[in-house]
Amino acid sequence: MDPALFCQIFYSIGTAIDVGGPLISPFREYIMNYGFRSNTSTASGSSRQITFTTVLEYIGSFRVPHTWFTHYYLISVASSVFWVIQIFTQGMAFEFLASFSKPRSETMSVDQAFLAWLLMAIQGTRRLYECITFMKPTQSKMWAGTWIIGMAFYVCMGISVWIEGIASLKHTGQGSLPEVSAPTMKMLLAVPMFLVASGIQHDCHRYLANLKKYTLPSHFWFRWVVCPHYTSECLIYLAIAIAAAPHGQTFNRTVLAGLGFVASNLAVTADSTTKWYSKEFGIENVAGRWRMIPYVY
Repeated sequence: MDPALFCQIFYSIGTAIDVGGPLISPFREYIMNYGFRSNTSTASGSSRQITFTTVLEYIGSFRVPHTWFTHYYLISVASSVFWVIQIFTQGMAFEFLASFSKPRSETMSVDQAFLAWLLMAIQGTRRLYECITFMKPTQSKMWAGTWIIGMAFYVCMGISVWIEGIASLKHTGQGSLPEVSAPTMKMLLAVPMFLVASGIQHDCHRYLANLKKYTLPSHFWFRWVVCPHYTSECLIYLAIAIAAAPHGQTFNRTVLAGLGFVASNLAVTADSTTKWYSKEFGIENVAGRWRMIPYVY
C-alpha cells in the first residue's frame, strides 16, 4: 500500500473513533478519559453480568502511567533522526517506502520536505524537553491503548511530513544536500505561524507546570480558551500542512489528515476538561471560555 495512503487511513480511523467514541458514554468513560478527567472505578464481584459496559470497563482497566506521554516525543525525535539519515543516505527503509509510493502529478520540493521535517523535529524536541523539565510525578493513568496509538501516531507523522515529496528526494540522490530556493508564500505564512504557536504552547505548558494542582488556570491565554495549548497544537500541525503542501495544493493532504486526528482527539479532552472545571469551580467561572477553538468550539 502507498505509505501516504496508509498514514491517511490510520489518521482517518483515529478521527472517526474520536468523533464517534464520545457518543458512547461507557467508551468515553473507560477508554477515552484519563487523568483528573477520569471517573473510572473498578467494581468487584464474580457474579456481575457481562454487558457491553463491563467489557469496556475490563478493556479500560489496562492502564499505564500518564507520565508515559514522554514516550511519544522520544518516538517523535527518534523518528526524525532516523528518517533524515535514511533520506540523506537513500537507505533501505527509504528505498522500501519508495518502492510502494505511487507516482503523483504534484510532489513536494526537496527544500519543502526538509522544512517540514525540520518543523516536526523542532516540535518533537521541544515537547520532549518540556516533558522532562515540566512533568511532575503523578498517580494519574491512561488507557494502555491510548499510549500505543499515540506512539503509532508519531511514527506515522515522522513519515507523513516528507512522504509526498519522496519522488523529489529520490531524484536528488544519495548524499545530496537540499538546494535552498527562494521562500514561497506558503513558507512565509507557515513558519511564523509555527513559531508563534510553539511559543504560546510552551508558555502554556510552563504555566500549567507551576500551577497549583487542581486550580482553575487564570493565565492570559486561558482567559478565553480552556485549553489554549491544544489550540496551539492544532496550529502547529496546520502550519506544517501548509509548509509541506505540494505545488498547486493549499495543504499537504497526509499531514492534514494527521491534523484531523490531533484536533478530534484533543477536542474530546478539552470537552472533558471544561466539564470538570465547571463541576469543580462553578459553571459561572468557566462561562465565556471556548473549549479549544475560539468562536468555533
